[in-house]
Amino acid sequence: MTALAVHIFGSINLDIITSLEHLPRPGETVMAMATARLPGGKGANQAVAAARMGAETYMVGAVGEGDSGSWMLSRLKADGIDVGGVAMLPGVDTGTAYIAVDSVGENQVIVVPGANARLRDARPVSEGVLLAQLEVPVSALLPVFAKSKAVRILNGAPAVQEGRALFEHVDILIVNQHEMAAFLGLESAPDNDDMAVIAETARGLLRREDQTVIVTLGAAGALAVRTGWQLHVPALPVIPVDTIGAGDCFCGALAALLDEGVSLEEALPYATVAAALCTLGQGAAPAMPMREAVEDLIGRPATEHALPIKNRSAASLS
Repeated sequence: MTALAVHIFGSINLDIITSLEHLPRPGETVMAMATARLPGGKGANQAVAAARMGAETYMVGAVGEGDSGSWMLSRLKADGIDVGGVAMLPGVDTGTAYIAVDSVGENQVIVVPGANARLRDARPVSEGVLLAQLEVPVSALLPVFAKSKAVRILNGAPAVQEGRALFEHVDILIVNQHEMAAFLGLESAPDNDDMAVIAETARGLLRREDQTVIVTLGAAGALAVRTGWQLHVPALPVIPVDTIGAGDCFCGALAALLDEGVSLEEALPYATVAAALCTLGQGAAPAMPMREAVEDLIGRPATEHALPIKNRSAASLS
């Protein structure tokens, strides 16, 4: 692996997406207006987002040996992602996500892990940025996070309780409100209108003083917190077509910018705009925006804020 790159450890799924007028309630049958077969999986989505933001991107994961696995690898390669770390496993299906999207862009997702559950023998990363999610075994991620020297980012999605074992080894933890509440054992998440309460709640996830927790808030943007510090970045107002993958887009874009040496404070607005643009297209990976589109909306290149290579480290995130 090349130094100063984004290394994604995570899931690779085939997404089966159905478009509905409204999401089904318990026991209800609804008719779909359309269906699509698209590349997805949180790991793959984040890898595409990072690559389209200009990062040299390496994917570590697992797929089945069948047509779905080969197709997914071809889609990742088409975005310039190195898939040398992706194992093709015989006798195992590629992960599959069944996704329903309603007329206002809200979604429900059912995931069959398949090969993702077989990820093994992942190696630590010495430099650059490490980004992972919880759609692959925590047991495979733990030695990677514990031993890596890279900037370590964990997207705590889904909110698998075993994932808490990784928190002490994380430099940046990214969760949405529901994941934050689940990890803290809360019955419900704080209201979006009270950033002070959200910030104080999020600090309950910190394990070290040098860590950052970022809570993604959908249409309300994102809130980053450390001990004694917080920053709220509003979202770009859009009318969403499909919110699938917006959180993954945020994570991948942020990882790419931090890898370049852009400070966290300067990177957050770009990642937030990228996530908003992602909601304007259908699906997850296919909707990830190119860097030029993000910078055009913000009005300046993110590299204006980059640190020299020799100064890039987890300690320079602030």
